[in-house]
Amino acid sequence: MSGFLLQRITKCMRFRAGTISDWIKELCQPFTQIFASFHFAKTSHTLERYMKPAKTMKHPVSEAHLKHIGDITVSFALLESQIQILIGSLIAEHQRIGQIITAELSFQNLRALAISLYLERHGKDKDYLKLKSLMVNAGDIEGTRNNIIHSIWGAGKDKDHITRIKTTAKQKRGLIFQFEELSAQDLEDFAQKTRQLAQDIWGFWLELVKSKKAINNPIKKIW
Repeated sequence: MSGFLLQRITKCMRFRAGTISDWIKELCQPFTQIFASFHFAKTSHTLERYMKPAKTMKHPVSEAHLKHIGDITVSFALLESQIQILIGSLIAEHQRIGQIITAELSFQNLRALAISLYLERHGKDKDYLKLKSLMVNAGDIEGTRNNIIHSIWGAGKDKDHITRIKTTAKQKRGLIFQFEELSAQDLEDFAQKTRQLAQDIWGFWLELVKSKKAINNPIKKIW
C-alpha cells in the first residue's frame, strides 16, 4: 500500500494544471473507489442481527435449584396462612372477619398482631412464651426467604452451587454487596424448615383450641 500511495503522490505532483482541490481529488480517487465497494447494507444487517435481543433470556440456575426455590415460595405461603388462621382464632369471630383483617397485612405485622391478640386474651403465660418463640422463628424464616426471593443469581463454585447476589443501600451502611454460595441441598433444607415451622404453628393452634384459649373459626356468622 505504501508503494501505491507513493506512486499516486508522485503522479499528482506532476499534475501542474488545475487547483489544489483537483490535486486532492486525484490523490483520494482510489480510496474513494475502495470504500464505495464496501457493502455497508450487509454490515448494518449483521450489526442488527447481533444487537437483536434473544427471544428468551437465560440464567445460570439449574432445574434442581429452581425446584427448591419454588418450594420455598410455596412453603412460605403455607407458613403465612397458618399465622393468619391463628390470628382468626384469637379474634374469635367467623372466618371472613379474620380473613378481612389479615388479608392486607405484611408478614411482620401478622406476627405482631398474633402476639398482641394473645397477650390481650391470656397474658404472659407458658403458651405466650411458646407463641413468642414461634413468631421469632417466623421472623428469621422471613429474612432468609426474602434474601432468596429478592436476589439475583450467578454461577457458583461448581455445578452443585449457585451464588446469591444481593445489593442493598441503607442509610447506616451505604452500598453493600452480599454474596452467598448455596447448593440445591441448602435450598431444600430451608424449604423443609419453613414447612416444619408451619406445622408447629398449626399444632400450637390446635392446643389452644383444645384448651379453649381460641376457637375453631366457624364458616357461618356468629352474630
